[in-house]
Amino acid sequence: MNQDLQDKVCIVTGGNSGIGLMTAVGLAKAGYHVFIGCRSVIKAEKAVDYIHRNSGNKNVEFLPLNLASLNSVHQFVDLFLTRKLPLHILINNAGIFNHKGTTKEGFELIWGTNYLGHFLLTYLLLEKLKSSDSSRIIIVASNLASKPKGIPWNLLVKKTPINFLELYSVSKLCLLLLTNELTRQLKNTNITVNAVHPGFVQSNITICHCLSKYLGLGISPEKGANSTLFCAQSDGLKDVTGKFFDSQVQEIPLPKIATDIDLAKTLWERSLIWTGCQKKIINPTKNYDNFLDISGPYSLKLDHTELSQVAQIIFKEVLPKPPSKLLLLKFFLFIFKFKIGAAFLLLIQIWKREFNMERHLDSPAVWKLCQDENLLEKLQKYLGEELVLWRSELWVNYPARQLIPLWHKDSYPKLISGVGKTINVYIAITEVNEFNGFEFIPNTQIDNNLSVNVTDPFSGNDFFKVTNKLAEKAIPVILKPGEFVMFTDKLIHRSICNTSSQVRLSLTLRVTQPTMKIWPNYNPNFQQPVLLYRTCPETGFIDK
Repeated sequence: MNQDLQDKVCIVTGGNSGIGLMTAVGLAKAGYHVFIGCRSVIKAEKAVDYIHRNSGNKNVEFLPLNLASLNSVHQFVDLFLTRKLPLHILINNAGIFNHKGTTKEGFELIWGTNYLGHFLLTYLLLEKLKSSDSSRIIIVASNLASKPKGIPWNLLVKKTPINFLELYSVSKLCLLLLTNELTRQLKNTNITVNAVHPGFVQSNITICHCLSKYLGLGISPEKGANSTLFCAQSDGLKDVTGKFFDSQVQEIPLPKIATDIDLAKTLWERSLIWTGCQKKIINPTKNYDNFLDISGPYSLKLDHTELSQVAQIIFKEVLPKPPSKLLLLKFFLFIFKFKIGAAFLLLIQIWKREFNMERHLDSPAVWKLCQDENLLEKLQKYLGEELVLWRSELWVNYPARQLIPLWHKDSYPKLISGVGKTINVYIAITEVNEFNGFEFIPNTQIDNNLSVNVTDPFSGNDFFKVTNKLAEKAIPVILKPGEFVMFTDKLIHRSICNTSSQVRLSLTLRVTQPTMKIWPNYNPNFQQPVLLYRTCPETGFIDK
């Protein structure tokens, strides 16, 4: 072990198994202070013990890291920075191959883990790397990066498709593009950036890789780590950057698409937006009382702790567990009664999982929000003592997504009629800002002749043609968790594409007076509308 390297610090993601483990062992043997990042505490403890025993180096530590969660990446970096240590080597090694699903923030799981989590980790550690002496970033990529002809942006915010190999290849292409862009941005600094292709390694990334050693295929994890260790330690690479090395530590040309500077810049800019690293100033809460069709913000009586508990329940218990049997029965009932609109909306609700209707009727947590004293007080001032909640909607806006991009009014002429007033309430359960919420066009800016682009045949809502010039006059709604606004059915608005890196959760309530009639077609209510001043939904139903 080289005593001169004891003050040198390195991070290895996925350092608990396979190539990452052998890389950590090699660096520990050389005398580096090694931090490994992985999800499992049990696996990490076993890996740290293994590295200790095989290197004789006690300066090996574990910090929890789940690359499929941007919050986890932030926590990892915060924990590391509290140690007040330098950082000389960052090895972005961890990766998954055939997993399916989405990350915590709603990005495709393979790409989000292999690329986006590593992008954020690298970005957050750049200043630490710059302040350390002669630092290196090594990115474990693959020659599969040459397969994609481009980046399928639309697939990056969806669940993993059947052809998961495409997303794996795209993730590796993005890592090479990141290598290219970092090389360009870090020119004339103390940081070098290189990528490696370890080859087919007898690792645990897939069943085939696990069985390969018994079939005499591939190379061992020790050999697979050679190129990574070479890039991390070779004196000959001290000033070499932007290169791609194979398992024999021979330089290989980057795929042509990975050298596309414009594509690399675009990926960088989008990654900044998706991870919330774009330098933006979030404006404070605004007052909307000066506008004709929207008022607020007002605050719920619930305190921060109570609201956080409600949010956790909704994320963990309400959204993942829709009343499947009830939804299925409703669907067949709508089909039987030829209520195509209601059936269609129900299918959208089940498929997109971005909004849930009438969950106040089966969730005490959501019902608690509906019964908030401050909320009821504001509603009663506008509508009178008897408040009829005829529809509620939980909305989940994931990063890089836009819920309803069209300008529209929430008037519902085909769903509700009669003499009386109605009002809509938008409650921020998590922070709503100009990068993840909704925006509206002030009434004073709207031309009376604003043309309709299309009309929803089921609800009667109009979607409008809005010029870019008029759209530039839109005002975003900015709310702290627990704040709400009330708006009329004349407000023209649309959702904002979420570029905040955080999932936005909100609750919209549609409230009216008892004199108004709620029509059953299209609207897949689980039960009848409820009176809000009652203490529980079981006793608050209103007969139509």
